[in-house]
Amino acid sequence: MKPRILYLTHRTPWPPDRGDRIRTWNILKYLSARADVDLVCLADEPVTQTTRMALEKVTRRLAIVPHSGKRRYIRGALSLACGRTVTEGLFESRVLNSVIKQWAQNTTYTATLASSSGIASYLQRTELDGVRHSWIDLIDVDSQKWLDYSKSAALPMSLVYGLEGRRLRQLECRLAAKSDRMLVVSEAERSLFTDFCADAPIQAVGNGVDTDYFAPANMQVKPHTCCFVGVLNYLPNSDAVSWFCENVWPKVHEKYADAEFQIVGKSPTKEVLALAEMPGVNVVGPVPDVRPWLHQSSCVVVPLRIARGVQNKVLEAMACGRPIVCSPEPLKGLAVEPGLQLLRADSIDQWVDHISRVFEDRFRAEELGIAASAWVHLNHRWESCLEPLNDIVNTSFSEPEREIGVGK
Repeated sequence: MKPRILYLTHRTPWPPDRGDRIRTWNILKYLSARADVDLVCLADEPVTQTTRMALEKVTRRLAIVPHSGKRRYIRGALSLACGRTVTEGLFESRVLNSVIKQWAQNTTYTATLASSSGIASYLQRTELDGVRHSWIDLIDVDSQKWLDYSKSAALPMSLVYGLEGRRLRQLECRLAAKSDRMLVVSEAERSLFTDFCADAPIQAVGNGVDTDYFAPANMQVKPHTCCFVGVLNYLPNSDAVSWFCENVWPKVHEKYADAEFQIVGKSPTKEVLALAEMPGVNVVGPVPDVRPWLHQSSCVVVPLRIARGVQNKVLEAMACGRPIVCSPEPLKGLAVEPGLQLLRADSIDQWVDHISRVFEDRFRAEELGIAASAWVHLNHRWESCLEPLNDIVNTSFSEPEREIGVGK
């Protein structure tokens, strides 16, 4: 009989149109090829029949729990007031809890896996005490994300973010003590976690990219164009494009009067939409396929000032063979060599210089794109990145004592 896995995700894994969904979808596909997977997921937006059918194809049993509206934010605030984290309150669902309880009572699971610290506590039930493997995919170290937010936000939100970060760190440590294994997307995230929780059974399992889908294309490049791709109501992304437009783009546009900055992604905020009033800035918004926008751009820019883990937007642009100019933060999770596979910009002047170089030197741009695509093929194909997950479906596997070691 195949191993049986109970997989809990904080958002529906389909469509894979944002970082966490890309990861959970590929993990789900990988596990379903090796085990019977029962998937329980929260849905913070309407679920289409296409989404349901895609998930049903790769699961033995599926439960999608609607979870949207203002009530969850009220629960988040109450959770904070009661000494817990906002995150736990946001993901609180009696329906979800009931589904897990019912399934656990009538199914013997080989393993459980939760995506993110905010929902991991659901799987720590007495009905699941006999499960052989209890894993949590933290994805990123969320506590550090909130602590980073606190440094860049103004009062009073800086205090709220700081409190959330400290409480999440306590929660992460408690989860580490109760889990057989925890996963993060990079060695940098693993090292960060062990700095405050030294004996955590934590392993780096990197993100991959579909290199067949995101592949170089023989498409005409539009001169003097920059492109950014990301979910635009996500604070690190909205902060990135706002900072870039305010500090870098005016200098680029002054040098190249025909220059265009294409901001591509779903859910642009009012602040992001307002950037379209600047000369040469085009807020494209959501598109059915980001690849044409990547392929037609002279370069892809990733000016993130707040970044955790491995940025899928970087991997996808690299796989497409595009020259990339990137801030330092997203590179902490990637073992790239700046200057070879992409360009790193540490200052406003460097941003302008690197973009100008890519605009003007076609051969340099092609060199960067070729090196980027080759590096992704070698280091970030999903099949090889997810090999450590074989342990969770191996029923004879015995966890070593709290010592996991270095993963892929």
